[in-house]
Amino acid sequence: MIKHILVPYDGSKPSHRAFEYALDLAKKYKSNVTAITCLYKQYYDPNLYEAEDKVLKKRQKDAATTGLLNLEAIANELEISFKAKILESFSVTDALLSYAESHGIDLIVMGSRGMGGFKKLLLGSVASGVTEHSKCPVLIVK
Repeated sequence: MIKHILVPYDGSKPSHRAFEYALDLAKKYKSNVTAITCLYKQYYDPNLYEAEDKVLKKRQKDAATTGLLNLEAIANELEISFKAKILESFSVTDALLSYAESHGIDLIVMGSRGMGGFKKLLLGSVASGVTEHSKCPVLIVK
């Protein structure tokens, strides 16, 4: 029933706890796990910020790669099939939903809040958007 689990990962404590839940489920159901880090694209005039943007993007991608490699090591140790992906998008929610739909995701396991600056009353804006619009079940981990 649960063959493929998606875990949005941003390095926050809730996203790491969600990863731990996903591994537990994957072990029980012999599922594949895909962890995704989304790098947020911003609208701007590239003529004004091109050099700074390249440095920032490289730092973000390097940090995301390091985080995902750490997750891969944990999954490999538990002998769980694991895949990591870094996506760039103007909308993290849309990127996650699109990936889930196009890759046959059976379950999304995600943290209640990520590293975002603004906090909603109950859920972060990405968690709220994914929960509201996902075509597959979503498990929110606090």
